[in-house]
Amino acid sequence: MRTLLVLLALPLHALASQPAGTVVTSNMQDHTATLLDARTGASLATLPTGQGPHEVAVSHDGRWALVSNYGPRAQPGSTITVIDVPARAVARTIDLGDVRRPHGMSFLPGDSTFVVTSEVSRAVLLVSFRDGHVLRTLPSAGRATHMLGVSADGRRAVTANIADATISVLDLAGNADARTIAVARQPEGIALSANGARAWVGSNRDSVVLVVDTERGAVIDTVRGFGLPYRIALSADGRTALVTDPARGDVRAFDAATHAPRFTVTFPRDSLVPTAEVPGSPSPEGAVISPDGRWAFVTLQGRDRVAAIDLARGRVAWYGVTGAWSDGIGYSPLAARR
Repeated sequence: MRTLLVLLALPLHALASQPAGTVVTSNMQDHTATLLDARTGASLATLPTGQGPHEVAVSHDGRWALVSNYGPRAQPGSTITVIDVPARAVARTIDLGDVRRPHGMSFLPGDSTFVVTSEVSRAVLLVSFRDGHVLRTLPSAGRATHMLGVSADGRRAVTANIADATISVLDLAGNADARTIAVARQPEGIALSANGARAWVGSNRDSVVLVVDTERGAVIDTVRGFGLPYRIALSADGRTALVTDPARGDVRAFDAATHAPRFTVTFPRDSLVPTAEVPGSPSPEGAVISPDGRWAFVTLQGRDRVAAIDLARGRVAWYGVTGAWSDGIGYSPLAARR
């Protein structure tokens, strides 16, 4: 298999020979999660989840992975599966009760609390990780609140409100109401810089990525040339922005500070599965960047695969096999016990 690379520039940080740790993917049609060796892509375990698992979030210490059980189209989900990553086992299930369609998630610093969006509630929930109790419900002031990003200090979150062409800026530590900012149509993929000052937002309808100043509440740049900028990941070191594009079958990397393109990885269109969300495409969808900023991991929904990308060299390091319709993805620096 051959990967087409358009390599425009390389980052200055040191190269890594290979990643380490564990990658966790959700498999929407199988109602499972797959754990893979981040060094080789070898499958380590396939674990049951709830119906229609969508997104994955990993604790800062790497011990736990959350999988949001969004549910099939006619059966809204209301649970979150908790995975013990080193043990390669499901630890428990958090039942959110009347809360429906949990989706985007993130652990807050200290890992005692996590946040999760609820489309039906039009809100972001702060949940106690220890007992699954909902601590606070913060209205997003938007419809179809889907994905979210959280600042490194855990004080600010942003959400993409698909139905309203807005994003919301939420104060997780205080009592201020959500501020909404107008963006392009059908915003879905979103990521927030570590300092909370910049949000990158993908528009499914207008095929652009907007860079938003969250303090001023204004769009400061528009990045073009996408088919469907579905998911966005920002590295913790502030160097790299990564955008997956299932319509074009590629992933594009940018300098997060200047917004200049760095490279594009176009995935092979072979071994496609009948359930490819975008017919004829490997459909790169979920994306996560390792904390050291050296590696990205991307689900290929149209091939039931995951790819590891060396961000210094702009090329694929390995492919691994997932379950059917791989979607959300998380990374832990811890190795799963064999």
